[in-house]
Amino acid sequence: MAPVHGQDARATTRANRIPFTVWLGLALLLLCEALLFTDVTASHRGALRSQRAFDALIQPHTPLQKLARWVATNMTPLAWLGYVVFTEGVLAMQVSGSPVRRRPHHFACLCLISIFIWCVFDFINFYFINAWYYAGVPMVFLDRFWGYLLAFGAVVPGMLMSGQMLMNAGWFDWARSGNWRMPRWLKWAALAAGVGMIAWPILSHDPASNYTLWLSLIFLLDPINLKLGRPSMFRDWQNGWYGRTLAACAGGLICGFLWEFWNFWATAKWIYTLPFLGATLKYHYFEMPVVGLLGFIPFGMECWVMWQTLRIPLDGLAEPLPDERTLL
Repeated sequence: MAPVHGQDARATTRANRIPFTVWLGLALLLLCEALLFTDVTASHRGALRSQRAFDALIQPHTPLQKLARWVATNMTPLAWLGYVVFTEGVLAMQVSGSPVRRRPHHFACLCLISIFIWCVFDFINFYFINAWYYAGVPMVFLDRFWGYLLAFGAVVPGMLMSGQMLMNAGWFDWARSGNWRMPRWLKWAALAAGVGMIAWPILSHDPASNYTLWLSLIFLLDPINLKLGRPSMFRDWQNGWYGRTLAACAGGLICGFLWEFWNFWATAKWIYTLPFLGATLKYHYFEMPVVGLLGFIPFGMECWVMWQTLRIPLDGLAEPLPDERTLL
C-alpha cells in the first residue's frame, strides 16, 4: 500500500484518534445525568411544574444528596457545557478539524455574542410576551449568574457546532440547484416582513407572537447582510446552495430536543405559558408542547444570521469571512 502524505495523512490520523474532549464531554453529560437521577429518586419527585412543588422539595442531607441537588439546580449550564465540549471533540475528528482549536479567540467571541443574543430573546419575552418563565433559580444573584453565563454562552455555539458536524459529514451535499437571482422587490419585502414580525410581540404583548419571533430576525437582518456583502442565507440560495441553511436548522432542532430533555427534571428550569396552542398543549415533548418544537428549526438559522451581523467589526481585520460550508 502506498504511503499517505501531507493533508491526507493528517486527516487519517485525526480520524483514527478520538480527542480527549469527546471523552470529557461525554463523561460530564453521563455524570450529570446520574446525579440528576439520584436527586429525583432521593427526593421522590418527578418534574416540577408549580411553585408549590418547588417549595415542597425534600431537602438533601447526605453529601451525595447535596451534590445531586446542586447538579439538579445547575443541570442546564452543566449539560450544555458538556455537550459543547463533546461536540468540539467530534468536530476535531472530522477532516476539516475543530474550528474551536483553529480560532479559539473567534469561538470566545461567539460565546460572548451568544449571551447577548439570548438576552435579546429573554428581554422580548419578559417585557412583552411572557411565553416562558424561569422557576427554581437560586435566590442569590451571584449563585445563578455563572449559570446564566455558561448556559446562554452555549446556546448559539451548540446549535452551530451541531449543524457544522452534519455539514462536514456531507449530510446536505445534495441540497444544490442552479443559480438564480432574487428580485430586488423580494429583498425589500423580506425586510418589511422582518420589521412586522419583530414589531408584533413588542406592540401586541401577545404570547402568540411566538409564531413570528423565531423567524423575524432572519427576514430583518439577512437582507442587510446580503447588501453589505456578508455571509447570507439569501446569497446561498441565489448560488443554489441550501446545505448551510439546512445544517443551521438541523442544529437548532437537535439542540431543542436535548435542551428540553435536560430541562425537564431540573430543579431550576424554564416553564412555558402558551395558552394560544389550545388543545395541542396536552401533547408534550417533556416540558415543550410538541408543536412548539417547530420553533427550534428556524431558531438555528436566525442565530446564525444574527451572528453574521454582529461580527461585522471582526471581519476585514483579523477575521476572514467564512466560506459557504462554514457555520461557525
